[in-house]
Order: sequence, then C-alpha cells, then structure tokens
Amino acid sequence: MDPLIRAEVVIGENTKQLLVERNVTLAIAAIKVRNITATIRDLTTDVIADKVVIQGVLHKQIFFVGEDNIVHHQAEDIPFSTFVDVPGAEPGMNVQVSPVIETVIFNLLTPTIVHQKVVIEFFVKVTETRQLNLVTGDGPLVRVDQVVGENTRQELFENFITLETPALKIDDITVKVKDITTHVIEDKVIIQGVIHKQIFYVGANNIEYHQGEDIEFSTFVDIPGASPGMDVVVNSTVEFVHFDLREPRHLLQKVVVEFFAKVTESIQVNVQLGPGALLKLETVTGENTKQILVENVFTLPLHTVKIREIIASIRDLTTEVIEDKVIIQGILHKQIFFIAEDNLEHHQAEDIPFSTFVDIPGATPGMNVRIDSRIETILFELENSTTLRQKVVIEFFIKVTETQQLSVVIVAPYGPYYF
Repeated sequence: MDPLIRAEVVIGENTKQLLVERNVTLAIAAIKVRNITATIRDLTTDVIADKVVIQGVLHKQIFFVGEDNIVHHQAEDIPFSTFVDVPGAEPGMNVQVSPVIETVIFNLLTPTIVHQKVVIEFFVKVTETRQLNLVTGDGPLVRVDQVVGENTRQELFENFITLETPALKIDDITVKVKDITTHVIEDKVIIQGVIHKQIFYVGANNIEYHQGEDIEFSTFVDIPGASPGMDVVVNSTVEFVHFDLREPRHLLQKVVVEFFAKVTESIQVNVQLGPGALLKLETVTGENTKQILVENVFTLPLHTVKIREIIASIRDLTTEVIEDKVIIQGILHKQIFFIAEDNLEHHQAEDIPFSTFVDIPGATPGMNVRIDSRIETILFELENSTTLRQKVVIEFFIKVTETQQLSVVIVAPYGPYYF
C-alpha cells in the first residue's frame, strides 16, 4: 500500500548576495585594525507573491590596536533588509534561509574611522506542506511523516467579564489563541491553551479604554488510530466573536474557535525516484540505540526511615554530530520522596548532568538528529539514614538524517505539483 504522507513540496529556491557598506567611528584612536568578525542575528522572513523578504541584524566585533599598543574591542549592530525572487512563492508558505558571511573587508581611513564592506549570501528555499501518496520502491531510504488521521472540532467559549470602568459601548474585541499544548492519547488529541482577548470600549466619559483577558481552555479532537508518542500538528482559527453589554460593567462574550488536528507517525520507506513531485526529504544515514548507567550517592537532608519513591526525567537534552558519532548531553532530573524519622513524607530534588556518545557510521557535522530517550530502570538503596545510593538506566534511540531534495514517484493525481 502506498503510504499517505505529510511532506514539504519544493516550490522554488534562489540565492542572493547583499553588500553592507558602512563607516564606523571608533571610541579611541587606532593604529591598525587587527580583525573584524561578523555574524547574522535576529533573522526574520516574510513570504509575499514570488518573493521572500529578509530582515535581520549584522553584528560585528571590531578588534583594533590603540595608540597605547593595547588591543581594544568595539561592537556594532547594523540592521539590514533585502528580498530574494522565488517564482511561485505565496504568503503562508514555508521558508528556510541559510545566511553565510562571504567576505569582510575593512580599511582604516583615519585614526578613528573604519570603512567596512561585508558581503552576505542568502540561500532561500520555499516549500509548501502537502499530503500525498508516496510510491515505494528501491530508491533511497527516507524518514517521512505518515498521516494517521485528522479531524476538526469547533468549541464555543462563553463568559462574563466585569469591566474596570463603566462602558457606554463596546468598540471592538480582538481574539487570538496562544500557548497551545497538545497531548496524544488513544484515539484522541487533548488540546490546551489560552484564549487571549483585548477589549476596546468607550467609557461613560467618552474616553476609549482597553482591557485584556486570558481564558484558559481544554478540549479534545477524536482521531481514530492515534496513540501516545505520535506527532501532532494543531491549527486554531477564531471563527466568530460576539459580545453583549448587559450592564455598564457587565459584558457577555461568546467566541467560537475551530481546531484542526493532524496526527502523524514517523516511518522509514524506500522511495521510487522518477517524475512526480520534488520533495524536501530526510534520507536516513543511520540509527543506533545505547543505554547508559547513571550512578551516584546522595546525602539526604534529614535522617530517613525509608525511600517511598524516586521519579526521574530527562531535561535539557542536546546533541552534536561529529564524524561517525553523535554526542549527547543533558540533565537527569530526580524527585526523591522519603519518610523521615518524624514519620512525615519529604521531597528532595536532584539534577545530575550527563554526557555520552552513540556510534553512527556515516554521520558528519551538519546532519539532522532525531533522539528519543526513556528511563529504563530506577534502583535505589538506603545505605544508612542519610546516604542514598541510586542507579538509573537511560536508553537513547538516535536517528541521523540528511536533508535532500528528491524527485519521487507519487500516486496521481497530485494537484499543481504533479508533473
């Protein structure tokens, strides 16, 4: 069966170079400029018709030798903006931008003025998320998101609010959904978040006022086949906003929000290369599993009769790909619940940094890493009333992929992207 997947269809890509030229005045007189390093910060993009607008900050660090023969440092931030032509691009599409500092040229014009030229190259790729049936074959092994199911649900949120100032009329109420979190359970997706409202109203003194309101919510969407551990994408749309000023300070509000949830599962398939759709895919370089033992002795703050429970979780997990290996670092967070000699239950937290590596032949710096971690076993022994020995086994599953652009065979028809 040809799997139904959620993939990024490549709309187009392009490259552009930008010259940023500027004179900077040094804080003190200089004999020579030793070096200038440049980086790109705060990069933002906006997709418009057939173009991608790029904005950001060019951050420079200027190292120069002063008349005192000491090396000094001066920083400079230069905002910039440019655009790249990408035929077929439309608002709402996805964009990936890779900036590279090509050249930094500088010249000390006077003891306090440095002339600088920086060439930045931008590589821009525009994609659109689509669902399509992929034809499997004997081509490269890729990691894709197979669609398990999707569904829509509308919710009515109704409440009264007391205005801070008596109102003559309500001018407007703007609503947006923020801080959305999701949790996949059996055949359902639980959605939680905040309905953020801004109420604009005219007071009894004919002055317009503003009042904000946050309403927490929780709902769910039925998706048969969904199970814990699967991935989910949720989009929310404010469909309708109604308000009724019952009294000068008593406002009734009704908000209808539509939630669209799509559940996917990561799978590996061999694709069939050929005419079809040009997709941005992750080809699988390799994967591996590793278990580590984190053992330590902890001194309890009180004399203890027994340990009731220890709960462990992994936090701040980071990875770095080097040649044929993936380095893993993180923190093992533990919560220790124990009964002290006063027969009361106490709690003590502990954080233990750890690091390890996993062999992945073929891995190279710059590749993508997908990591899953789980606590396998927690063992503990109270050696005496204040000394606790703990052993925690953690299992890591690592998959290394490389982002590539492949033309693959799909099941026809496929809209405007079937060719």
